[in-house]
Amino acid sequence: MKKSKKHSRVKFLCAVLLCALLGGSLSACQVHESDEAENPKYVIGVVTKSRSSEYWMSVCSGMEKAALDLGVKVIIMSPDTETDEKTQQQMIGSLLKKDIDALAVSPINSHNAKGYLKKAEEKGIQVVSYDTKILEKGVPYIGIDNEKVGRELAQYMAAQMKKKGLMGIISGNLKQSSHASRLKGFRDYIDKNTDIKIAFTESGYSNLRMPEKEISRLMREHPDLNGIFATSAVTALGIMEYLGDRPVLIATVDAQEDALDAVKKGKIGALAYQPGYEIGYETVRYIVNQKEGKKQPEQKIIQADLKIKPQK
Repeated sequence: MKKSKKHSRVKFLCAVLLCALLGGSLSACQVHESDEAENPKYVIGVVTKSRSSEYWMSVCSGMEKAALDLGVKVIIMSPDTETDEKTQQQMIGSLLKKDIDALAVSPINSHNAKGYLKKAEEKGIQVVSYDTKILEKGVPYIGIDNEKVGRELAQYMAAQMKKKGLMGIISGNLKQSSHASRLKGFRDYIDKNTDIKIAFTESGYSNLRMPEKEISRLMREHPDLNGIFATSAVTALGIMEYLGDRPVLIATVDAQEDALDAVKKGKIGALAYQPGYEIGYETVRYIVNQKEGKKQPEQKIIQADLKIKPQK
């Protein structure tokens, strides 16, 4: 027992040192190692986009459970926000200096991976992407079909609006393939199948609330707005609170329990429920299967169920 406590203190001190080296504080840099399996088969480095939301906590929980079930170890590093690309890149670099067998990344920038992919290849470290694709050939992906999700939410909103009216879109950072794909699927369906007009597209809100003054500006500029599609549930919840009882239909994506509750109460029209725990678990299982020589698809698509508000 004493040895275990000492080992935990060592891991904590290493985490503090790493955060200092990355130029951050403990509040802006999170490092976590799973409970060690005895003689783990593999050590998997993981970098998330954040760990400050319910969704990301569920992803990490799924990874930790898979590590325990499959006899491996995961080292999870998380920047404080989904906008901190610099810190995420430093965390990836730090993990590549460790003795790891594989690396799983949910990129803050899907287009900026060449450097760390080259370093990983030189060290023989397998890389996979999860939640959000790394847009480089040959990098596996585990997560939902974001373009399909965008299309399904557009179809729902179009039916509710009788394929006409005024729509707004508030997206996360379009450097992230997940948000870009949701936006593409949504717009493609609206443009090809309806007479709905897109009044505005605002981007940059990756798991962030839009400032109230910005929502107020948009509503002043577009008082006849009928619907808003937000690519992140955190953003959608902020919009919902601001709008109150105004008859504006909202649709969004994620695994927030408060967003699911808002759907049940009819305050959000539709939620594509992205199962973070399953994505985390399946990412670790995918890596273990691949390391053991089992043939894997290039994409492991996880089902995102569409939750719709009760019909009156």
